[in-house]
Amino acid sequence: MDRPQTLFTRLAQDAENGHLYLEPHAAANCAQACEQFLDVLNTLLIEADRLQCKEAFGPLPSAQSLGQKFDDKAIGPGGFTEVLQQHIDTVTRMKYLFEAAGKAYVETEDENARAFTIIPGGR
Repeated sequence: MDRPQTLFTRLAQDAENGHLYLEPHAAANCAQACEQFLDVLNTLLIEADRLQCKEAFGPLPSAQSLGQKFDDKAIGPGGFTEVLQQHIDTVTRMKYLFEAAGKAYVETEDENARAFTIIPGGR
């Protein structure tokens, strides 16, 4: 299966190209849920800086080493903040997908309505 970043980007492109639709109300609800989740994730990312604890275990080299390990888990490479940022990126792509799919639905409905107006006896 595709990575979430690639999957949601591809699906958003499908929506922009008119190959993926989502009823506008459902799309708006999904995009709003993404926005609310992004607020939570961004708050966690800001608060993650307080997770540093290198100095919390004392001045001994072993204590400093232990503190560094915890810091790395929180803010180091592959740590909590990096994972949070990956989630933020994915949810942002999901939000864009829902917005694009809802817009594609509306555009298709508008095109269909216009097509029926030119048919004799249409709207």
